[in-house]
This record gives sequence, structure tokens and C-alpha cells, in this order.
Amino acid sequence: MKKKKQTTIVDEIALSKLTVAHTLDNSQFKPGDWIRLLRTSLRMTQAELAKRARITQANLVAIETGKVDPRVGTLQRIYQGLFCHLSFEPRLQQPLEGILRNRARVVALQRLKTTMGTMALEEQAPDKEIFTKLLEKQTEGILRDPRERLWRTDHDG
Repeated sequence: MKKKKQTTIVDEIALSKLTVAHTLDNSQFKPGDWIRLLRTSLRMTQAELAKRARITQANLVAIETGKVDPRVGTLQRIYQGLFCHLSFEPRLQQPLEGILRNRARVVALQRLKTTMGTMALEEQAPDKEIFTKLLEKQTEGILRDPRERLWRTDHDG
């Protein structure tokens, strides 16, 4: 069995810096919007920027208007031409703990459904309150065990 790589302190620091994306953030700006905004702020024409970025003016027009989805290398050259650095960083849709808890709950629910189905056939199914407590206990157990596989497709039910 392959040994799992341990998370280092550097990894933990990097993960702690991840932020949850907010709906009212600059993500509504597409690359072409940023390019046009920066270019016009620098009083640069499309022809001048295209030459600096080593692309055709027609390609720059297509990128600025959103007709073309540029490759990363092209974006890097364009942003260098605009005196900018291009950076990518993931933005969480929700906190990591919430993602893990939700997924562990899906796994726990799948396991309990199997068990409860058998118990129901034998007319031994617990009531809703007990089922909820069992679900929470199973979820906590899954979260505590680092060997638990949360993302296997058979959990997707």
C-alpha cells in the first residue's frame, strides 16, 4: 500500500491562507475586462499592447471582447505587457471544514441507509431522533479517521 504524504507546516500555512470566494467579488471581471481596463488606464492602444505581448491585434480584440478564451501563456505575456504579474489562486466555495463535514455526512448517510434498510425489513428501524444521533456519531467517526475515503464514487448514491 502506498504511504500517504504527510501534510507539512508549510502546507498547513498555505491552506490557512485560502479564502472563501464572495459573490460580490471581482470574479465578475473576465480576463478581457481586466486587460481592457488596464490597457486604457495606461493609455495604451490595442496595437501597442499586442506588439508588447507578441500577439496579433485581432487576437487581443477577441480576448478583450470575450470571444476567445486565452491560454495561460498568452495571458502572462499580455499582463507582462501591462506591467503586471499574473497569479492564480484557488478560492474556496465554502470553508474546507464544511466541505469535509458535508462529504463525511453523505458517506455516513449512505452507510446508515444500508443498515437501516436491513433493520426496517426486520421491523427494528429506529425513530427519527435516534437516526439523527446515529448519523452525527457516524459522521464524527468518519471525520476523525484519516484513512476514511470520502470521495469514492460509490458514496455518491
